[in-house]
Amino acid sequence: MKCANCGAELKVGCVYCSVCGTEAQIVSDYNLLEDDFLRGLLKEKKEKIHKKHLSEKKKKTRMEQQSKGKEEAPGKQKIRKKKKPIWILAVAVLLILVLAIVILLQYTWNNSYDHQMKKAESYQSRKDYRNAEKCLKRALELDSSSEDARARLAELYIQQEEFEKARELLLELLAQDEENQEIYERLIQVYAALENYQAIEELGRNITDVEILELFEGYLAKPPVFQPEGGTYQEEIEVELTGDSDCRIYYTLDGSDPKEGTEYTGPILLESGKNLWIRAISCNKFGVYGEEEQERFTIRLKKPDTPHVTPSGGSFYAPQTIAVTAPEGCRIYYTWDGTAPTRESEQYTEPIGMPEGNNVLSLILVDKYGMASDVLKCNYVYIPQ
Repeated sequence: MKCANCGAELKVGCVYCSVCGTEAQIVSDYNLLEDDFLRGLLKEKKEKIHKKHLSEKKKKTRMEQQSKGKEEAPGKQKIRKKKKPIWILAVAVLLILVLAIVILLQYTWNNSYDHQMKKAESYQSRKDYRNAEKCLKRALELDSSSEDARARLAELYIQQEEFEKARELLLELLAQDEENQEIYERLIQVYAALENYQAIEELGRNITDVEILELFEGYLAKPPVFQPEGGTYQEEIEVELTGDSDCRIYYTLDGSDPKEGTEYTGPILLESGKNLWIRAISCNKFGVYGEEEQERFTIRLKKPDTPHVTPSGGSFYAPQTIAVTAPEGCRIYYTWDGTAPTRESEQYTEPIGMPEGNNVLSLILVDKYGMASDVLKCNYVYIPQ
């Protein structure tokens, strides 16, 4: 079968000429079903050709756009190359600005006393003692007279048990404020930790403030108290030494160092005829000696008074007895021959009968210390009637 339009040979089953695309004129017996079927095939074929045509058109357009893009790319690259240095410059300027701000802030903070103190407090609360110490030292560099920075640094050293460093700072603070009770309290704490109790005693030695002295309770050994006080006495005496209940007392009688002396255990008897220089000192439970106390004593015994005699003399005509009295502890000796009595003479023990005639009674009194009184002479004339 040939195409009616161009005369080309039609293939079997084709409804369009493959050369010119003209619909084939097939003449056969008319059949309505076949006609609908053929129309459907024609419509389907047209849609496929149309889709193919659109697809090829889109593909061509895409290829043209890609080709155009390649041609334009160098121009864009040139534009980017021109813009790239601007962005780099902007970023560099921003980085420099940020770095400058950071450096400025760092410098400002590093040279700010208040900032260093706040940082130290923050570090200390987190128990970062090393950095806290650095901040407090820097604060002192910025303000060398700051009592607050010194006190907080000393407290930091105490927390770390660096007591020697704390002691140095506390002594500096004490030199600035000698009436600061808190400084004394911290120093006592440090010296006690170092077991330097002698330093505590020396620290509290010249303090007169009552409230501050209370801080030293138990650390200071109070000076011993003498009873009676030193002086000249005309009789032998016993000297008592008193002090704190938890202290020991040491003393000497010759003025030598009492720390090398005798431990006090009871009253000290001071005998006659001696000049005594008693030095005494207390030692507390920590082995710390307090301030020394001393007194001088002189014992100069005087002669006792003569005894009291009744009657003391006279003329008598009736029998008489003579009574002699003396202080307790004293002895009486007498003679009738006019000689001075001694300790070997007759001792008076009871009233003496008066002898007849004219007689002289001589008496002496010897006290408890062995001191003899002057001789007392009494003249008696007894004439019996």
